Amino acid sequence: MEPDRHSMDKEATNPTEIPVRWMREDEKGVVRALADRAFPLGNFFSPPPHTLVAERSGRLVGAVVPELFVLPDKQRGGVIVWLMTAPEVRGCGVGGRLVETALGFFKEHGCREVFACVEGFNTSSGRIFAACGFTILSPGEQFRRYGLTGTLALWLKTHRLGDVGNFLWAHPGATELDSSLLQWWVGAFVSALIFLLAMWRGGWIGLLPSTLLGGTVMLVTLYGLRQVAMVLMARFQGVPVRHRMWESGFILSAGVAATLGLFFPVPGSVYPRGSAWRYRDLVPKLGLTAFAGALVVLVFTWAAWALLRFGGPPAEIATWLRAAYAGGLSLTLLDMLVPFFPFVSFNGRRVWDWNRPIWGALAVAALILMFAGWL
Repeated sequence: MEPDRHSMDKEATNPTEIPVRWMREDEKGVVRALADRAFPLGNFFSPPPHTLVAERSGRLVGAVVPELFVLPDKQRGGVIVWLMTAPEVRGCGVGGRLVETALGFFKEHGCREVFACVEGFNTSSGRIFAACGFTILSPGEQFRRYGLTGTLALWLKTHRLGDVGNFLWAHPGATELDSSLLQWWVGAFVSALIFLLAMWRGGWIGLLPSTLLGGTVMLVTLYGLRQVAMVLMARFQGVPVRHRMWESGFILSAGVAATLGLFFPVPGSVYPRGSAWRYRDLVPKLGLTAFAGALVVLVFTWAAWALLRFGGPPAEIATWLRAAYAGGLSLTLLDMLVPFFPFVSFNGRRVWDWNRPIWGALAVAALILMFAGWL
């Protein structure tokens, strides 16, 4: 649903320190160049006509794209699809000014709720939304508000189907506290079901009860060891953390399992509590925390491979170990080998930002583990 551009004309003529107005047709190239500087693949961004831009000293330094849609209960809602600022003006209030203007636009159009999707470690955007009254909606809060089918419809309309590591922020925010532990258990259980589907489709395991039990136990154990290692390392460094599920990523994971017979893990991760922290300030501690999680997964998977290769286990135990190796290899490859977009939520990016040589050592160990499985 395209916004009514004329409803914002008053904003354009209202003198402010950082004026925000609708983008002109001849400014598309400038906004596209701004996106190219702000995002890894920003050069693929094509600004729609309903783009608001911020000016400072006579030049464009930020943009926001608001969209209107219909909520599951048939009332009007809004979503901030893109929010970008020039690197040199970050911290100067440009992002907050853009979000405030977009909220004013949504209010004029009778939107009951406004949403945005933000990658979990993108604290620059997260802090802006938090200051403007947004909070992260937990999966439980989403289901309570909209039901299962309504939540899926909301993900579609807010462009987050298949997002890995991106959270749904809402204004007004959450009304109930959510449970970090419950999120981990639900995420591990759903991941186990998807893992079993992938293993069955890929011919790794059969459908015998003992096989299904073994696959579930191995996957939950793998996720549990990763989680415990990360939480303990974070606490050792004095960083209070909590677990957050990557709920919308399960759609992508299930699709890959059903069509390709491959396991695309979406284990979620630990995040510092609250919304006041800055990623760049905590990189050393977050990097060491991520290293602990990646290392324990690597050791677990190497142990499963070694027992299969040299231990001579009985057939039933060998099936469990094959499941452990398959799940561990999938997780260690995604969790360490690709620290770039769109996999920036996995541990590899935290380690990459913290210590490149250590990242390189873990990446090499992961590759050797993959090749060892072919022997």
